[in-house]
Amino acid sequence: MSRTLHNSPTILGAPVTHEPVLGIDCGGTGTRAVLLQDGRSIARYTEGPINALLHADGTDRIAQLILQSGATRVGIGLAGLRGPEAALAVQCELEDRTRTHVVVGDDTEAALLGAFGGEPGIVVLAGTGNNALGRDAQGTMARAGGYGFLLGDEGSGYWIAAQAIRMALRSHDRTGPQLPAIEDIVLDHYNEDFDAVVRRVHASPGNRRIVADLVPSLAASDDPSVTEIFILAADHLVRLADAVRRALGPLRVSMCGGVFQIERVRNRFADATGGVLPLAAPEVGAARLALTEYQDVQGDSA
Repeated sequence: MSRTLHNSPTILGAPVTHEPVLGIDCGGTGTRAVLLQDGRSIARYTEGPINALLHADGTDRIAQLILQSGATRVGIGLAGLRGPEAALAVQCELEDRTRTHVVVGDDTEAALLGAFGGEPGIVVLAGTGNNALGRDAQGTMARAGGYGFLLGDEGSGYWIAAQAIRMALRSHDRTGPQLPAIEDIVLDHYNEDFDAVVRRVHASPGNRRIVADLVPSLAASDDPSVTEIFILAADHLVRLADAVRRALGPLRVSMCGGVFQIERVRNRFADATGGVLPLAAPEVGAARLALTEYQDVQGDSA
């Protein structure tokens, strides 16, 4: 765990409290936390990926971070949660271990609170995985996606990279279109032959970064086949936003996560949804989560 101490200007969208409040955003690529007081960041923390479904030591690492921070209230957006019961179980365990007021939601809840400062809207989160969450003015909530890399996550970083690897393997075997550019990107990234790449992925199937870390190499390519993957990814993410809008109405949309740093994805998504960048980062949204009651944050699912 790394810690950086500083005293920043007031952060746009941050809650203003006189007590130190810790916001933690736990995701598939990494974990980021911010300690806020009077609307300013007084410390930031980084940790490795934490996913409720994939990392058995996740609760231990979160508890250590909470104790190190000295926060009196903590909000956590935790990837991999499926339902309020799972969130409440983690919340109770952490409160018992740290003797600190803790509120746990999933990573999309933190992203939504950061994106619109607690106001109504829809956030589409696309990092290693994907998810979409919306909340209207009445507090009704609706979700789409978030089923994990084995069952879904279309348009996510893992999905993008996996598509490229599959295309490269089919090209290599001559069972699909010949795509030498994608073959080269995969081989150059891993610096191994295809047999070794396959062995590496299957040796640690829960380590999604082995696959997802290919995305920056793909983003640096202007090959038409790579662009087609990004177009398909953007369209999958648009469908998540559309699904939540059908449930809640024409709310504003924000796009959050590393996949939206890819211009070809971001532009296509924004053109289709009117999506904008978030007001504040998910860890700031998680700090806002710390100041709510768990039941209020969950709302009504649709």
